[in-house]
Amino acid sequence: MIQNTENKIGRIYLFDNIKFLAILLVVIGHAINFLTETDGNMLEKSLFLTIYSIHMPLFIFISGLFLKPMDKSTKFPKQKVISFILIGIVLRIIMSVLRLVLGKNMNYSLLDMYDSFTWFMWAMAVFITLMWIFREYNTKIILLFSLLIGCMAGYDKFLGDKLALMRIVVFLPFFVAGYMIKPESLAAFLSKKWVKVVSIFVAVGFLALFFINTDIYQYLRPIFTGRNSFEVLGRFSKFGFAVRLLCYAISTLFGLSVMSLVPNINIGIISKTGSKTLQIYFWHQVFLVLLSHFGVYGLISSVTGDTIATGVYILIAVAVTFVCSLSVFSFPTKQLLSFGKNK
Repeated sequence: MIQNTENKIGRIYLFDNIKFLAILLVVIGHAINFLTETDGNMLEKSLFLTIYSIHMPLFIFISGLFLKPMDKSTKFPKQKVISFILIGIVLRIIMSVLRLVLGKNMNYSLLDMYDSFTWFMWAMAVFITLMWIFREYNTKIILLFSLLIGCMAGYDKFLGDKLALMRIVVFLPFFVAGYMIKPESLAAFLSKKWVKVVSIFVAVGFLALFFINTDIYQYLRPIFTGRNSFEVLGRFSKFGFAVRLLCYAISTLFGLSVMSLVPNINIGIISKTGSKTLQIYFWHQVFLVLLSHFGVYGLISSVTGDTIATGVYILIAVAVTFVCSLSVFSFPTKQLLSFGKNK
């Protein structure tokens, strides 16, 4: 979740636009997650699978892509690590206080990353730390081992929300993959004509899979979230390794296809918003909690019906994304990111 997309040859707007798409999918995904837990119609479930198959893998991949390469001489990036930890702590406090103000139970746990959003801040701190620890090792070997561990982790029922260990292990390969690729090389690959043509067919194929074969929802939903053990697969739990590997493949192919279809041009407010992903991630859940508390979806649904209400709710999530990109919402992430920097 890097705020700038700069390199020696100038700005590559492709990555600003990809980051905008990634954060937009995160906001819509969290909104859809609420809907699937209430009425859960098949449109919402299909949208959930579509979004959750790529939104965090894409977000984490881009975060790794813009982590500066580290070698033996690189000092531990403590300022960056501490900043992400502090952002997560402050966000959790804000959400706990908000729940209290709204008359809900005030949940707070330092170790249990039970929610669907603050875990990412802790995960980023861990990802950066791990890449520093193994900075002298071949990144291809690190990627291979992270994939193997990610596929096996689901058999350990004790991993889970504690310190977000399951999600950290599951999503680590995407961070490593991003870290080992140069942004310029990725942009060049994604711009190839044949890649874009193939990407159209791949993207359409996965969309068809998610919207036509609705039976896969019950199996892939808990795996795409990255927080569950293979016990959720029921009688198929012994095949968890293969299911996780399948999900990795889907996220990779679908994610690359989507990135290839994103234009590499300055799209004004979209490109600008793509450079403000951290503050959007920090504040969007506040708006979604308020929308849920005041029953906005129910009010819309009572007038339009569920299907149209889902579309309207998604548009509201889009609006939340742009609202959270306003300068006023740069607090406190901007200040926390600067924490500990030499004056």
